[in-house]
Amino acid sequence: MKNADIKMIKVTQEKGIAALQSGDFATAVSCFQAAGEVEPGNAVIPYNLAQALDASGRPGEAIIQATNALARDRALHPAARLLTRLLSHFRLRNPCSIDPAGLCAAFGFIDVDHQVLGPTALTYLKQCTALGDALFLGGTKGWNSGARWLLSSKGKAVLRDPLLRTALCAAANTDLDIECLLTAVRKALLMSSPKDTLRKAHILEFACVLVRQGEINEYVFAVSGEEQNRLDGMFINMQGLRDGSRAAADSLLLKALYYPLWYLLGENARDIDGRQIRPKALGDLITTQMAEKAAAVETAQKIEALGTIGDETSRNVARLYEESPYPRWLSLQTPAEGGHRDQLSQYFPENDLTFMDTPFKVLIAGSGTGQQATDAAIGYGPKAAITAIDISLASLAYAKRMAGRFGVENLHFMQCDILNASLLEDTFDIIECVGVLHHMGDPQNGWKILGERLRAGGLMKIGLYSRAARRTIASLRDDIQVRNSCGDEPSIRAYRQDIIAQGDRGKGAFLRQSADFYTLGNFRDLMFHVSEQHLAIPDMADFMADNGLTFQGFQVPPDIDEGAPDGEGLRDLGRWHEFECVHKDTFKGMYVFWCRKE
Repeated sequence: MKNADIKMIKVTQEKGIAALQSGDFATAVSCFQAAGEVEPGNAVIPYNLAQALDASGRPGEAIIQATNALARDRALHPAARLLTRLLSHFRLRNPCSIDPAGLCAAFGFIDVDHQVLGPTALTYLKQCTALGDALFLGGTKGWNSGARWLLSSKGKAVLRDPLLRTALCAAANTDLDIECLLTAVRKALLMSSPKDTLRKAHILEFACVLVRQGEINEYVFAVSGEEQNRLDGMFINMQGLRDGSRAAADSLLLKALYYPLWYLLGENARDIDGRQIRPKALGDLITTQMAEKAAAVETAQKIEALGTIGDETSRNVARLYEESPYPRWLSLQTPAEGGHRDQLSQYFPENDLTFMDTPFKVLIAGSGTGQQATDAAIGYGPKAAITAIDISLASLAYAKRMAGRFGVENLHFMQCDILNASLLEDTFDIIECVGVLHHMGDPQNGWKILGERLRAGGLMKIGLYSRAARRTIASLRDDIQVRNSCGDEPSIRAYRQDIIAQGDRGKGAFLRQSADFYTLGNFRDLMFHVSEQHLAIPDMADFMADNGLTFQGFQVPPDIDEGAPDGEGLRDLGRWHEFECVHKDTFKGMYVFWCRKE
């Protein structure tokens, strides 16, 4: 490149950055576009262009440029953060203009939400690659036909696609057609001779991808009676594995499409060295899964316990989450360090937040697997000392390991029932309890106990199920009870298949639009929870009035209907109740709101 061109690019870039900072977004876009034409391989230029397009209200074009930036530099972390933020609010109608290599690169960062990236990756693959051919064939001729096509020479490029492999190894699939196709592929692998399938390198590698996807979605795919009979008749030859038998490895790999490797190997895993297993891809899976299982057991042994779990409902809930820690998150769109103060300023005047200038204490009550707690530890910043309590030791072990991956040091996990929160030595400046109280036998009693641990003037974030918004789910849960479904894995899979078979007009068709539908643990929590209570706005208003709490505002859903309270009405629970009576699905996730202790 000529010196004149280098100088021109530098000047144009500087002019674009100055325009972006001053709010002249049109000029910024023009400058970055001009610079990109001269130096198309420079990753920073499309990243800057993406920022300018985003600021100009052109999110679709910004998404495309962010993927272009990452394709040029896979380590360009700010571009991955920008891309994921944009995709959390906007979906491309035609994704074929994105750079798949750049989208693939974004999955390489743990501090961006892979579940946000996943749908765009899958949509791209469906609309812009030969995966669409397999899906069309499956949808018209039957999913077994689509699976046979994929496993033939025609599907080789699809099975080797880096974006498909990366997306399935990093996030739960949330596309129903792709689930049907992958379920058929898994069955075809199980029912075929490994010599015709697993001996081919690209099919072997994709089978390992399916093993990872099964681990992520907790083996939610349907299992036919034919498959179950085949699985029941398969023997895991442990000595053959140790001796390098390919037949033994094939059998283990096929069963690992349906069950966790640690479960299949059991106590024998101690004698298995994954580094000696062939094929190497299977050995690597064994090494990874067994190491994670061992780490979970070791971590659980080191977690402090406070009090005993004596309440029957608490014991039932604890048992549920010991069997299935929820949610099994793998990544997190982390907040800016200390950025939660800016969020709080939307609900509280600055005078109420001055305590955050010095060290302060935060309690996360019902922390589960630690996603909220890790977010809080980062978002509240290093001056915050975070205590996270939960009744499930397995969930806490998961939480502690995940927090460690983010380098969080101001977070302490403890096994403790909310009913035992009075045993905590501290009172707290902030208490967060979201999605927990409604699983207690008496949600208001749990809320009251937490309120007693909040200092005067302290802030509290609460999340509760809405009786109005959960009315259809409550009816479906009643249907499940009539069926005498016990909530075990086969029952959950069977119920999901009923929902799928009923089609778009089925009573539960809306469930297919929820990401929770696509992992077994999340769907269990949504539809098969052992304890679920619903509240209405007047219930919450009465409780807060009786317990010295002042309502400060809901986290308003982004898709809220027109006519919602605004201005002074944002803090008027009476007006919110009137609105919800008409717009019953307003809080379909749950009520999430802030209050302050007087």
